[in-house]
Amino acid sequence: MTIVQRMRSQLKDAMKARDAARTGFLRYWIAGLTLGTGEEVSDDEAIKKMRGILKEAKGGPTTFTPEELDFLREWVPASLSTDQIVEALAPVRDQIKSAPKDGMAMGIAMKALAGKPVESDDVKAVIAMLRA
Repeated sequence: MTIVQRMRSQLKDAMKARDAARTGFLRYWIAGLTLGTGEEVSDDEAIKKMRGILKEAKGGPTTFTPEELDFLREWVPASLSTDQIVEALAPVRDQIKSAPKDGMAMGIAMKALAGKPVESDDVKAVIAMLRA
């Protein structure tokens, strides 16, 4: 079951419970994650959009309420911890250390972490630690 399908399922329950905040949240995201053709975006793309909103909220003011951000966190899988990132980068540690620039090291790291839920700021911190 895709994220949008699960949201539609929860929408019915929220409407029955007369939970206006959750109903509005689910309607907003169902509309935002459904293309004009009626097709749904992939789960990866949906999570990417949601992570972008959460990252924006960390950086400062956002149009979303704190309650809506809490609802959003329920849908986004937790990111890897710093220790988990270090462990995942172990096979490419030497390549990261020998990279001539931080940007190249970041590229190597992100390739190794492809498909895994990570925050780029956490990866930068791990790279700085490995290159120190």
